[in-house]
Amino acid sequence: MLSPEEAVKFHGHAGPFLAWGYRAGRLATEKLKPNGIKEMSCVAKLPLEIPYTCIVDGVQAGSCCTLGKQNLKVEPGDEVELTFKCNGRILKVAPALDLKRFLLRHGKREAYKLVMKMSENMLFRMVEENGR
Repeated sequence: MLSPEEAVKFHGHAGPFLAWGYRAGRLATEKLKPNGIKEMSCVAKLPLEIPYTCIVDGVQAGSCCTLGKQNLKVEPGDEVELTFKCNGRILKVAPALDLKRFLLRHGKREAYKLVMKMSENMLFRMVEENGR
């Protein structure tokens, strides 16, 4: 996992979609506790357009799921939903706020800072499941 500063450098700028994906990746890693870098996987369903695709860079930076290792898959969707799987456990994560409206209201840099500080309950709707 990268630090928040490294995530910004990797992505190229600080924005709320990067921050949300980063926080979601960290959350999944903390809750599912993978033992190795290939043990956890993620399917990211989201609109395949900027700024939504910035979430994917955040997930890569905040978790051990990457496109290169093929344990991160991106699929088109009308809404944002991340499904993380690890050792038979599933964590589904979706935004609890309208990220695009948040970006327009606060601007890119300020929205990034706020998303990085917000509580998990304000950022995420989560469902944990057991399943194989």
